[in-house]
Amino acid sequence: MICPEIFFGVSILFLIFHGVLLSYNKTYPLIQKSIIYLSVLILFCTNILVFNHSVLLHYSFLNNTIILDNLAVYSKQCILLVSIVCLLIIAEYLEDQKVNSFEYILLILFAIFGLILLCSSNDLITAYLSIEIQSLSFYLLAAYKRNSIFSTESGLKYFILGALSSSLFLLGSSFIYGTIGATNFEDCKDLFFYIYPEVSSFELSQVLNINLLQFGFIFVTVSLFFKLALAPFHIWSPDIYEGSLTSSTVFFAVIPKLSLFCLLVRFFQSSFCNFLDYWKYCFVTIALLSVLIGSFAGLEQRKIKSLLAYSSISHMGYALLAFSSGTYEGIQALFSYLIIYILSGVCLWSIFFVLKLKNNFNNKGNKDLSDFNLLSKSNILIAIIFSTAVLSLAGFPPLIGFYVKFNVFLSVIESTMYFAAIVSILCSVISTFYYLRLIKVLCFETGTVGNLYFPVNYLYSLILGFCFYFLIGLFINPNFLYIYSCNMCFI
Repeated sequence: MICPEIFFGVSILFLIFHGVLLSYNKTYPLIQKSIIYLSVLILFCTNILVFNHSVLLHYSFLNNTIILDNLAVYSKQCILLVSIVCLLIIAEYLEDQKVNSFEYILLILFAIFGLILLCSSNDLITAYLSIEIQSLSFYLLAAYKRNSIFSTESGLKYFILGALSSSLFLLGSSFIYGTIGATNFEDCKDLFFYIYPEVSSFELSQVLNINLLQFGFIFVTVSLFFKLALAPFHIWSPDIYEGSLTSSTVFFAVIPKLSLFCLLVRFFQSSFCNFLDYWKYCFVTIALLSVLIGSFAGLEQRKIKSLLAYSSISHMGYALLAFSSGTYEGIQALFSYLIIYILSGVCLWSIFFVLKLKNNFNNKGNKDLSDFNLLSKSNILIAIIFSTAVLSLAGFPPLIGFYVKFNVFLSVIESTMYFAAIVSILCSVISTFYYLRLIKVLCFETGTVGNLYFPVNYLYSLILGFCFYFLIGLFINPNFLYIYSCNMCFI
């Protein structure tokens, strides 16, 4: 049964009634925090249901359009846990920015609902519907602050990019269906893995229109690359990050990447496994371009959100490199890299929210590098955690970011893509500059004292403590990460 998704969807409906009934009276106090805590409870209960249903692995539901396997279970658990943390860290920010409407949290829940459905999607139509649930929610989240021209602009740009991406996905799906007569991943796997395992490309072209099928592959993968903000499809992504509310940017930057790569793995590694070799070097080219643009364009950024946007582009390039290797070790390196990227991202965005300047911070939604000047003098512990997260993203030992990035490079080298490995390693060294510049601002900027900040909430301290422990502890003993990512590879 698909109890977690059903429970999650019905709970969102009940939460809508709860918010409508409480906000009917205009004099009722703010209900934002109660909605957030109820949402955390829903996500926690959904995670328990996902864990309990892990005994039903390799079952399919709804005419084989929804599948329950290791990849679906472990990716759902990761997304739900990270979503809980993100909801907790944005609570004070929403209060400071006077986002008092409960619909904002409901949009976040709808986006999470689409993402966990995407993890279990076993059909192109189901995948499209899941992506649209997530995308429509993100469009509204980007443009939610209606009195801000930057938020409205970012929402419009996100909508244009998303509409283009969705149209490409539908067009590619129609080409694939018109060629092979099926949209289900299992049917495609049976066709190409069992029926035509020994058929040459010439003989296959006599049965199927290979050119039309290749066009379908191109359109579907390009649409997913738009969602992942890979170069050269990253256009407007930094503007969307910068113009949106920071609470929305967290969900854009951290959570959706894992679900989209789950779909890519199902599409190429499980269903059309024989076609990955045709597109391997195209994927490697896009990955290297993403790494180059993310590394060089980030050097000139002075705003934290734009810097993290270009950092995300480069990291998705590394993840695509691991995926392009086409080996079991590459897929394991991919999921390990994504999990650590999510963990480091949660740590950095938590610090982004916890540091509230005392000098008129309410009127400033975004932060410059100067807002972190000499943080080591104001709060040495947060400065150490910030530096640890940044160095983990950069891939410095002895942090877990070094371990997972090394695994990515190793999987690329083992696939005999030596040129791609050399270029990506050099770009990793170049991108280290703007990570080290952040540490310079934290510790070595000219001045006698740092900025004054409001006291740190105990909840933020707990989250930052856990992130700091995992970034160091997982390098010392990475068995948990190794086992978790290995389990995700069994499709």
